[in-house]
Amino acid sequence: MELKFKATFNGLEVTCEKGKYKLSYPKEIWKSYPNGVKEVLIDNLAHLLTINIPLIAGIKKLEYNTANPLFKTFFDTVVINGLPAVVEDYKTKTEDIIKQFLNTDYEFDCSETKFPSYNFEPEEKAVVSLSCGKDSLLSLAVCNEIGLSPTCVYVNDTVSPSENKIKIKFGNKLCKENDIEFHVVRNEIEKLNDFESWRKKETCIGYTHMVTGFCLIALPFLHYSRSKYIVIGNQKNMEFKFCNKDGFFTYPSFDQSIEWMKEQDKMIKTMTDRKAGIVSVIEPLTNIAIIRILNKRYGKFAKYEISCDSLDGSREKRWCHNCSKCARLSLMIKGNKIDVKTVGFKKNLLNKGNIDLYCLFGGKKVGSYEKSMEARDEQLLAFYMAYRNGEKGYLIDLFKEKFLDEAKSREDELIKRFFSIQNSVTMPRNIKKSVFSIYKEELRDLF
Repeated sequence: MELKFKATFNGLEVTCEKGKYKLSYPKEIWKSYPNGVKEVLIDNLAHLLTINIPLIAGIKKLEYNTANPLFKTFFDTVVINGLPAVVEDYKTKTEDIIKQFLNTDYEFDCSETKFPSYNFEPEEKAVVSLSCGKDSLLSLAVCNEIGLSPTCVYVNDTVSPSENKIKIKFGNKLCKENDIEFHVVRNEIEKLNDFESWRKKETCIGYTHMVTGFCLIALPFLHYSRSKYIVIGNQKNMEFKFCNKDGFFTYPSFDQSIEWMKEQDKMIKTMTDRKAGIVSVIEPLTNIAIIRILNKRYGKFAKYEISCDSLDGSREKRWCHNCSKCARLSLMIKGNKIDVKTVGFKKNLLNKGNIDLYCLFGGKKVGSYEKSMEARDEQLLAFYMAYRNGEKGYLIDLFKEKFLDEAKSREDELIKRFFSIQNSVTMPRNIKKSVFSIYKEELRDLF
């Protein structure tokens, strides 16, 4: 299949047998990005944003009218290492899909790789990936508090209309209330990575590149705002590995691991004359600690949380109340003694009918993020905290019967593991000192 890319007045456009698809920036952002680096960005985005198409569509060869991308080996690595996790809930075998990728032919019009020519002098500012999930909200709130003058960017993938509509609405409202700059990038190219576009069976194979994609998409905003950091919401749970159905030991999302953040940082440094890089200010925290800090310290940010990924298949507008993510977050909010209504939950997810949404009970509807032993133990702690807070429900009673003794005997260990501040690899010293001070203050007294 041929992919013909071209630059437009506000981004780039690809034409293929399925039609035309655009990646569109706010016009002033794209216009300000220098030509000496813009062409390199287009070459690399063209490949990265379409690299998964053959795995979805069953195509054996992609032909590009662009130059061989500077970061092609990086892109190959993120896809290969991301596949073991994304096939976990589907019939596709890990070895088969990796072999398919390795046998796919990617052909470029020009074999000579372009390198960026760029003189960049940034300031102590940040471009923050905002999705309105707890991780991005806490990242934004912390960057705002420590004086990084954040610019927020939301990438509308156009694949999930209901989800995108409410997240853009909330993101815009949140940023207006807090005097923070907010921008939306419309990425129609992402439709080519969606199984529905090709009338194939449901799969997540097309999304191994998403966070790396944001890192590159953010570059024109980095230039426009003269920012030194691209902030992504990767936290400690992304390091909790598990053994997938085919025996591959893998991260829940390789694209969000610390190991890969180091490589993302190399790419951004290459594109910015080594003047900017990747940072996660929540890297040292687990899910349950993030929820506590976000809701206890930054309520005006927390009230806009939308972390459910199943809204387009639901009649609900904010939380579907029927997936493991809704169940997990609702439980951890209750464990931290916070009213779930403040973030929009309307139903009690501790009833008998929701048992399959919890990994602690061996639930059949849990995703790859909950397959590790650490995820199971974090949920054990969350149930214990909810029980101590007086929460009621069939699953609280079942927890008391099956796991209360274990939770009591391991209380100190669990609290230390999931509420301590872990090491940070990506934060510079000046940022780390301010950020750790906030976290120590909020996690000082748990019980």
